[in-house]
Formats: sequence, C-alpha cells, structure tokens
Amino acid sequence: MSCSENTLLKGVKDKQKELDTLLEQGKDGLASMQSKMDELKADLTSFVPVIPEVPSLQGDLLKLGDITSAGGLASKIAELKASMGSAVPDFDSLISGLGLDSFPPTINSADICSTMPNVETIDGEATVVPAESKIPEEEPKKPEPKEEIKPDKEELNKSCIISAYKDALRDIMDTCLALEPDVKKRNKMKIRQLYFDYTWPEAWNEIYEAGGSDIDELKKFDYPKDVLRHLQSQLDAAYPLGHDFVAKGQIMAAKYDLMKTLLTSYADADDFTTACTEAVARRKKTLDEGV
Repeated sequence: MSCSENTLLKGVKDKQKELDTLLEQGKDGLASMQSKMDELKADLTSFVPVIPEVPSLQGDLLKLGDITSAGGLASKIAELKASMGSAVPDFDSLISGLGLDSFPPTINSADICSTMPNVETIDGEATVVPAESKIPEEEPKKPEPKEEIKPDKEELNKSCIISAYKDALRDIMDTCLALEPDVKKRNKMKIRQLYFDYTWPEAWNEIYEAGGSDIDELKKFDYPKDVLRHLQSQLDAAYPLGHDFVAKGQIMAAKYDLMKTLLTSYADADDFTTACTEAVARRKKTLDEGV
C-alpha cells in the first residue's frame, strides 16, 4: 500500500461527511443535498478505470456500413488488411465473398461472424482469438444410460481357444527341446525339430475330434492323419526316446480350462467342447466358401 494520501478518496470522504451534516439538518438541508449527491456520484465515477477498446476485425467490418463513399470503403479495407491481414491468409477472397469490397458494402453480421476469423490487435500483433463461449439456452440433456453390450460368446470362445493353442505350442516346444537323441551334437536340434513337427498337429486333432470331425474331413494339413501316424512311428523307431506324440500334443482341453481359470477375461467362455464345435463350423464354412 502506498504511504501517500489518495486525494480522490479523501474528496469522497469529505463529501460524505458533508452529506451526513446535511442529513442532520433535516428539511433545511434537503435543498443542498441533491447537488452534493451529484458531486459524490461524479467522484465515484472517476474511480472506474477506462478499459481501452481492442481493435477487432469482425467489429470493424460490421462498422463498414457507416462509411459514406467508395473511396472511404477502399481505404478502410486497405487499412484493415495492413493491420490484421497477416492473420488471415485468404483475406481478399473472404472480403469479396462477403460483398464488402464494393460500395455500398453488404453488411450481414451472421455471415461476417461465421466466415471471418475473430482477429484482434494485441500488443500491436494481429492475433486470432477464440470466440467467446455462449451459455446454452437450454439445460443439456442428461446422457441416456448405455445399453449393456453382451460379449459375443463365439468370439470369446475363439479367443480363448487361440490363447490355449499358443500356450500348448510353447509346452510342446519345451518338451521336444528337452529330448536327448543319441546322435552327434550337431544333429540333436534336427531330431528335436522333427519330434516337434510331428507332435504339434495333434493339438488340431484334439480340437476337431472334440468338435465332431477330424483333420482329414476338414483338410487341415496337406497330408492325412494316417501319414502323420506313420511319420511318428518311423521317427520313434529311428530315435527311440519314449515320446508319446498323442499324449504330448493333445493338451488343448487342459490348456483351455487353464485359460478360463487363470484369466478373468475368459471366465465366461463356454466349455471346451462347445468352443471346438464352433471351430469346426468355422472351418467347414471356410471350405464351403473356397477360401
């Protein structure tokens, strides 16, 4: 707070004291009271700060109708372009489109306010400012309750069986990598790969048989199931490791139930047989469509 005395404020206080004195005089002071009130009102008005008008492109365009000559109109348009045109790259075309470049100009406040950007000169710079937010005339409607969307059970079952299949493949791979065929070290991975190649198709055997079909009917592979069994027996005879291809590969039911138990996202999935029946139906549809 400044230590110097505010003379305007002191003047207001002095007039207030004079009014108090006139009020004490009763009827005798009424004649002088009105003039004293006017003086007090004038002093109070002096406290109100004068807010400088901010140059506005939209505001100046709305005033173009007050111009009385074509020369004056052209001069004003040129002035506005020089001071605010930098913020409006298509200034000339907008002015022309609004019918403001010919005398007398067409003044349509709705078109001007919706077409021309709200440009003001702030600290000497032409600046596009956002339009003032308007208070809605009507109270906004309350959002309607969203309809509960029930999950597509078949899609959920499909997703669960895919997750189970991926987990089964990892287990089959780990099992085959743990095998120790009696061959040179450089050939071990080749034999393990063959065991994996002849084991993982059993997962599809299990899925399609649980769904009421088989890999032969559904043409899942480019070889029949009998050929797969023959390849398995040949590999087992050549490198006997006690590997049960069917038992190690057909672990889908267990993996599916594990997904339903461990992952809450699959808790509402149907049983394994239902999921497999749907998988068979999808495969048959694909074959019928020739995809």
